Amino acid sequence: MNKEVEQKIRIRLQELFAFFELAPEIAIAEEDGVLVVDVKTSNDQLFIGRSVEPLLGFQHLLRLITRSDFPEERVSLSLSIGGFHQQQRTKLANTAREAAEQCRSTGTAVYLEPMSSFERRLVHLALVDESGVRSESEGDGEHRRVVVKPDK
Repeated sequence: MNKEVEQKIRIRLQELFAFFELAPEIAIAEEDGVLVVDVKTSNDQLFIGRSVEPLLGFQHLLRLITRSDFPEERVSLSLSIGGFHQQQRTKLANTAREAAEQCRSTGTAVYLEPMSSFERRLVHLALVDESGVRSESEGDGEHRRVVVKPDK
């Protein structure tokens, strides 16, 4: 991991959270070439309360700032506030297992709700080791969803 990029991301996050009068605790790790930035504040609900949209907007802003700070670097990052991504991983893994079980017991495809590309990827990964089923993404744009099908 590029220490200069990591340090600049920390500084930028501190500057951004200062607008909300929050002092973030920031942890940065690298997973599969993606900088995973986990932030905790005294008011995480401000960003992940009723909707994920504030978090996604904040992540988009951080990506734009990072690209501006390091135009010559190819930095891929994922922002999580208040452990949101871990909670999502757990929730989506459970949804994937339930869909796989339903698919195996009925022998028919199970159509999940439309999801973001990040969420669909997590579902596909959760189903890799599930026997008797396979997953595909179907649909376009905001209507794209995972379909769990019997493995023939």
